[in-house]
Amino acid sequence: DPTTGENNVYYLVKWSGLFYDLSTWETEDDVRRVDSLKLDEFISRKQIPAQKLAATPQRPDVTRFVQYDSSPMYRYGNSLRNYQLEGLNWLRYCYYTFRSCILADEMGLGKTVQSVALLNDIYHNIGIRGPFLIIAPLSTIPHWTRAFTAWTDLNVVDFRGGNTARSLIMETEFYYQDIEGNPIPGKYKFDVLITTYEMASASAPNLKDIPWRCGVFDEAHRLKNKNSKVLEVLRTFYMDHKLLLTGTPLQNNLGELYSLLHFMAPHIYDDETYFFREYGNLSSAHEVEKLQALLKPIMLRRFKEDVEKTIPVKEETVIEVELTNPQKKWYRAILEKNFSFLRRGAKNNKDMPHLRNIMMQLRKCCIHPYLLEGAEEVITHDSNARGHFEQFNCLVQSSGKLVLIDKLLKKLIVGNHKVLIFSQFTSCLDILADYLRGRNYAHERIDGSIPGDQRQAAIDPQLL
Repeated sequence: DPTTGENNVYYLVKWSGLFYDLSTWETEDDVRRVDSLKLDEFISRKQIPAQKLAATPQRPDVTRFVQYDSSPMYRYGNSLRNYQLEGLNWLRYCYYTFRSCILADEMGLGKTVQSVALLNDIYHNIGIRGPFLIIAPLSTIPHWTRAFTAWTDLNVVDFRGGNTARSLIMETEFYYQDIEGNPIPGKYKFDVLITTYEMASASAPNLKDIPWRCGVFDEAHRLKNKNSKVLEVLRTFYMDHKLLLTGTPLQNNLGELYSLLHFMAPHIYDDETYFFREYGNLSSAHEVEKLQALLKPIMLRRFKEDVEKTIPVKEETVIEVELTNPQKKWYRAILEKNFSFLRRGAKNNKDMPHLRNIMMQLRKCCIHPYLLEGAEEVITHDSNARGHFEQFNCLVQSSGKLVLIDKLLKKLIVGNHKVLIFSQFTSCLDILADYLRGRNYAHERIDGSIPGDQRQAAIDPQLL
């Protein structure tokens, strides 16, 4: 220790939720006191496991494929639902038949978990110890890391940050070192590397030649544009197997579909002219069936209503709420202020911005008149709302929607229900937050200004 002169062991600590360039040096005693398990895992990872020193087994062929009749048990006792087990078996069969594929289940059916289960199976049951690459949008990276932590014991590295952070990751997390501290080529510390499309493109010189045993591409519809720079770069990556995840595989654009297929298996889908000649005309049932036959072996798409019978049918109830007197007053004022414009009508495109602005002001008024500039001061003054109680009561009684919410929440909270309230206006969320604080209702707010780690920290307690 340069300060005290004592002999101490220091560890460079990467803090949860922060990038690697914000890592700090901490003493062994402090690290062990905070999380001795993580420290033991780190010390264990410094030694090359025997299985990584052994020769990597060959990728098995279909003669060795055995379907699972029940879900394997995963970390913390997790297990797959029946339809997820079917999905895993299908993904495994594609892997055993050397067929890259597209998992196109509807959102919410667990494409992430099924993909994690596949990589875990390749690692533990086949013996291919990676490395595996996950490329996903920035907003889903925390979801991926949590899934690996909850379901597997694989060593996962989050490859994000600026040049300094990524250089530190490559220095400390990529390679095992020999006794002289030199990297050992081909022996990777991590099992899974998770990064974004942008980071993968920016770091291509360091990533493209790694022998990735499987690459998973979340929200793969981002690869539909054949002229995309990111797509062009990712085509240079070595991939033994590719798994594309998307909830929207085909949106009436065969060009985008061909782009996905060509990226997934360029040695098979290598002739765009032939593809459009064979499948470009979908005007008849026969042509549609031809395309379906092409996609059936390589794409699995399922919907909630088909596979998840435990999810209740969504019920939608539209409640018509009457405007309060303040809302009627301000609604009328908006119309009267713009009466001459509305009377003559919108004659041309130049009139449209003005008309759209009127409609927006009316929308705000129907939500809560306080969203209109100057309305809160006028309404509280007219209501003689001076004290805190009077002002809060004025806040509630000024909006028909908030009156209804106030009545509903009282009953729902007594019944220990959880409630989600959505709005397109952050200013409306401000009003709702004032109301919830006034009622002393515990709540979390999530909008675009909340960083991803804070957003997830707000969501997790609600899932328990």
